[in-house]
Amino acid sequence: MIGRTNVGKTIFCINFAEFLGLQRMEVYFQLPDGTTRQRKLDVVSARHELSGVGMHKTRSLQSISLDLPRGKGTRQFKLTDSTGLADGIHPDLEMREAMAQTLQELRHADCILHLVDAREVQKAGSLDALGDLDLQIAELGQRKTGYLCLANKCDLPEGKSGFRLLQKELKGLKLLPISALYRQGFREVKEHVYRLV
Repeated sequence: MIGRTNVGKTIFCINFAEFLGLQRMEVYFQLPDGTTRQRKLDVVSARHELSGVGMHKTRSLQSISLDLPRGKGTRQFKLTDSTGLADGIHPDLEMREAMAQTLQELRHADCILHLVDAREVQKAGSLDALGDLDLQIAELGQRKTGYLCLANKCDLPEGKSGFRLLQKELKGLKLLPISALYRQGFREVKEHVYRLV
């Protein structure tokens, strides 16, 4: 899961895990300095502790192991939430290291779920709301079969309009309208992941 800060990556990860039937989760934190730690959280606690409206709440890679039914059994996959990215050089060294860690993980991921804020696209009236960073992620992602761009906040009128603008301007991009908060589009995301595991 990759995207700018405050587009809804963490709430998507938690709600998607719950959508797949997880009520308690083991979250593995991989810090930029290489150390790891683990916490067990129920869904409500995870929402409260891991997500928020402030900038850069997620300061390291946060992974959840999930099971996806496949045939008579299940396939396990790791859903990794990442630090929100920003254009330019961030003034905080810790955040620069966390962003570098996110970009490194992007290079090795089998599946890239790229979250963008469709409402912000509508407000800007153009792709300027995405900026060079999102466009570069989309360009890199299109080279991988597991790439999918998720246009978040499509439960709002501005988000729906922003999604249509994205469709018009980014022809050929694998694009799906979702609401991370209200779990809209999650069945389609599940089908995309299912094809890869």
